Amino acid sequence: MAVLAAPATQARPRVLRQVVPAVMAVVAAAVFWLVHDSIIDDAYITLDYARNLGLHGHWGLIAGQTSNTATSPLNVLLLGALTAVVRHPIWALGVLFVAANVVLGVALLRTSRALSLPRWGAVAAWLAVLANPLLLSTVGLEVALTAAVLGLLLMTAVEGRPWLFGVCAGLAVLTRIDLVIVVVVLAVAARSLWRGWWKALIAAALVAVPWFLFSWVVLGSVVPDTLIIKTQQHSWGAYQFGNGPFLYLKVYPAAIALAFVPAVLGLLALLAARRKTVVPAAFGVAGVLHYAAYTALGVPPYHWYYGPALICLSIFLMLALSAVTRGFAVVAGILVVAQVGFVVQHGVPWRWAPVTTNWAGVSGYAAIGRNVHAIAGDRPVRLEGEIGTIAYFCDCTLLDPLSDRTQVIPMINHEAAEAGPVKRWLLDVNYHFFDRGAPPIPTAYFLHYVPEPLPGAPAWPVGSPWHGAGAPTAGYYTLVPN
Repeated sequence: MAVLAAPATQARPRVLRQVVPAVMAVVAAAVFWLVHDSIIDDAYITLDYARNLGLHGHWGLIAGQTSNTATSPLNVLLLGALTAVVRHPIWALGVLFVAANVVLGVALLRTSRALSLPRWGAVAAWLAVLANPLLLSTVGLEVALTAAVLGLLLMTAVEGRPWLFGVCAGLAVLTRIDLVIVVVVLAVAARSLWRGWWKALIAAALVAVPWFLFSWVVLGSVVPDTLIIKTQQHSWGAYQFGNGPFLYLKVYPAAIALAFVPAVLGLLALLAARRKTVVPAAFGVAGVLHYAAYTALGVPPYHWYYGPALICLSIFLMLALSAVTRGFAVVAGILVVAQVGFVVQHGVPWRWAPVTTNWAGVSGYAAIGRNVHAIAGDRPVRLEGEIGTIAYFCDCTLLDPLSDRTQVIPMINHEAAEAGPVKRWLLDVNYHFFDRGAPPIPTAYFLHYVPEPLPGAPAWPVGSPWHGAGAPTAGYYTLVPN
């Protein structure tokens, strides 16, 4: 009997390894359908890039203007490639979202197996990331891809595979250059990688360096212009990145509480990390250091900036709970059920992301974009406001610092004038191949926000849960001759 039972026993794990990713794909696809009508404006910036790359072979937010404001090159490259195949950026985003979540799930399961931890911890960690209200409010940006590459980094660190760790490290910095913090912390914590450190370094360089060279020479800067643009914004009143969650807590209390509670508990769990979870604990520490780095930069509290910290600490918490005792599965279950319950009750499908700082939703900005296209045609329009969704539906020459590099030149010059010798040298190196003497592009119209419509000028009402405290109309976008 034992001999006859062995093949069935051995086959069961193989079946699970096939079924579980398939179930994860179905769940992730359902979640994408739930949120796809609530994509925030900055995510549409990524979709603008993906459409131009996939359908026209052009790197820029708008057609005809090369720009370098895509914070995540890998996200744009993958979405652009998928757009070239499926011919629609939203569908491409759905495919990438599902694939990224399956990769994350499989990586976490392998991590649990390598650490001899119960599988429920990996599943709980996967759900804690997938159902996090703040992370779901960033779909279209690189957060899902960030979770996938971070999951792969953790997996290859605990498995002690330096070549693969290096490949994943290269993918991580192409996803977001600031993820180098996580790469370094895991490389230091995973002793199994130390002997093969040179393998990891070579692999990472082979993956990442070609893009950064291309970006430096062809796009005019190694680091995207968003670093200059965002750091010069500094804060929103009294709120910067460090205390930003308290601002969001005032406006979106339930969503922010459910988003941050697993991370806060993960922070507390770091104090009691066990030997078996040393590398996952380092993963959590990397999330804390990422948060500290952004706090030191003093950038505004854009909610997607919290993604890496929430991902690292939430995953560590669930793995740590599974390492203690089976009784902690109840704690993990309560957290996940609370998040899933919020996600479902928020709407089917969502009309608004549960955390948003936009002045209008997709439908409002889509109407503005189509109307601006009908009025302005191919004539350039200067924009003061949010550009992503309007540019997507206008498909016109809409100019602001994110789409028009000539508007970044004064920011670069200002930064260089205020900088010390080392920072000025770094700026000069970064922008060595960029023509900082290019003249501004003349515009025919000016699209901007006003509290009341201007007499005789076309105007479109906008409002959102963030801007106007939920009032149907908080103000108007108006188009006037420039």
